[in-house]
Amino acid sequence: MIAQALISAFEQFLDDPAGVLPEDAINPAPQEFDESDLADPALGYLSDDALPDPERGCIIGIIDDAIPFAHERLRLCNGASRVAATWIQDARFQPGGTGGDLPSGIELRGADIDVWLARARAGEIPGEDAIYRLSGVLDMARQTTPSTAYAAGHGAAVAMLAAGFSPDDPAGRNHPVIAVNLPPKVTEDSMGTLSPVSILASILFIITRARRLCRFIERRRELPAGSVRLPVVINLSFGLTAGARDGSSLLEQFMDAVSVQGAGDLGPIRFVLPTGNHRLARLHGRLKPGEDLGWRLPPDDRTVTGLEVWGPVRDGLPEDKLQITLTPPGLAGATTAFTAPWQFSLMKDPQGREIARAYYTPRYLGGGSWREGVTIIVMPTCPEHLSEPFAPAGEWRIAIAAHSPDAEYQLGVQRDEVIRGFHREARQSWLFDPQYRLYDEAGRLVETDAQNGGTPNVLRRGTMNAYAGGQYSLRAGAVDQKKMHLAPYCSLLHDEEGGDCLAVVDRAITQPGMLTSGRGSGSFGLMSGTSMAAPQFSRWLAQQLAAGESVADRDAIRSLAESQSDMPAPTPVLPHSPEFPNF
Repeated sequence: MIAQALISAFEQFLDDPAGVLPEDAINPAPQEFDESDLADPALGYLSDDALPDPERGCIIGIIDDAIPFAHERLRLCNGASRVAATWIQDARFQPGGTGGDLPSGIELRGADIDVWLARARAGEIPGEDAIYRLSGVLDMARQTTPSTAYAAGHGAAVAMLAAGFSPDDPAGRNHPVIAVNLPPKVTEDSMGTLSPVSILASILFIITRARRLCRFIERRRELPAGSVRLPVVINLSFGLTAGARDGSSLLEQFMDAVSVQGAGDLGPIRFVLPTGNHRLARLHGRLKPGEDLGWRLPPDDRTVTGLEVWGPVRDGLPEDKLQITLTPPGLAGATTAFTAPWQFSLMKDPQGREIARAYYTPRYLGGGSWREGVTIIVMPTCPEHLSEPFAPAGEWRIAIAAHSPDAEYQLGVQRDEVIRGFHREARQSWLFDPQYRLYDEAGRLVETDAQNGGTPNVLRRGTMNAYAGGQYSLRAGAVDQKKMHLAPYCSLLHDEEGGDCLAVVDRAITQPGMLTSGRGSGSFGLMSGTSMAAPQFSRWLAQQLAAGESVADRDAIRSLAESQSDMPAPTPVLPHSPEFPNF
């Protein structure tokens, strides 16, 4: 199953239909993977004195943006790198280099990184920044966002929280790192339309290189073939705000399948994701047939705006298909007339120009079950050029047509924000219901639906990351250090909890953010959000697996966290240091 998915994902990635990769990043002729990585020192994953204990190691996989592989907290005290392999997906392809089996970019293994670090120590090159430039990871002359150049990036913070150890900490050696730098376009695209194939390919890279690392350890330690089976924890601090949230997407299904089936020559494989940061953003709602809800689109938005509608699970597709009615401000409403899956409808303004479209996207869940879905895409409210069509800003109305099958339908507005460091003229839309209260009478935030009262159709529960709806993926929520209170931004699962486990992120409710590592050794930044909770969860879980804990599923992991937590209920808060980490 993994091999088939590997081929499929890499083929899709190579086809690159969305233009995620620069042309010079494409590998024109990917090679078959062979056994040379076990014999050729130049292709080695780690130096002999950096190899983990075969019985007490756990590989940490990180999928993010601009991961600083040369950072001192990813090294041992002798200067050897703990990064076994890193794939920079959008780097200029280098013929003859490591990673000839990959569809794009470059791969740097531990042996490569050790050479660069040795040159820096010898004074042949200026330091870490020069390593990124000379290795091809950072090229300021290319037409891509140079996120690796940022002093304090998302990937740096995540990587060090998940896998950063002081060089003199012996525990670091037992946690080798396999990382993937996603293309900047994937990070920039907050709606997530470009990410699934890139992320799927990243997961497969980590699993493949983890298997090879285990074989490498066997060869170097002269151990029996197949005897080293290190567990793997993969951190994915990415997410979406719209989706079915039921584990039915391709990415969620794949993570579940890998979690259950694993790889025969590896230990358990676990995935950790953030719960999400949009509890109070008014991006999640519900409607029944005949009801409507406000959808506010801000002006000056130069990107498309998306919203998804999902119906309940049904035994087969109903004859009367789900239909939606969309009413722009100042214009007449229009109702879809879907009759078959994957049809789409266009909405036009009085001049005949397209301003929105709706796709009928039912999803097969297996066993004869289906969920109906409709995806709505609205044109930008501010065109790039005067001749281009644009949608009116203001309050749109969305309704489930009265003759649709009777049920409660879930609405999710897609994230449409400007990611820090990326140039995108995006503006976030939101749902509007006059019954929804942002603040109570005393001016405090209303954080739950129960506190809100009434029956608003805009909800706080169920606002979880749409990538994290699978049965086996682990969700990390955030609390503040002062009162251990769930962060107001932290999304809620369907059961209204903030995650499977919580981690300390913010200093206090009035002081958001935590100190995190920057790109360069010794540098730091201030970051907030459940993306900072997920790597702490990953780190804790990797330590438990390395210690020999057997945790077969989400409930077992949660029970283990409860047994170690000073605050085990209602959701366990992971053990944490009261002091800020050293950098």
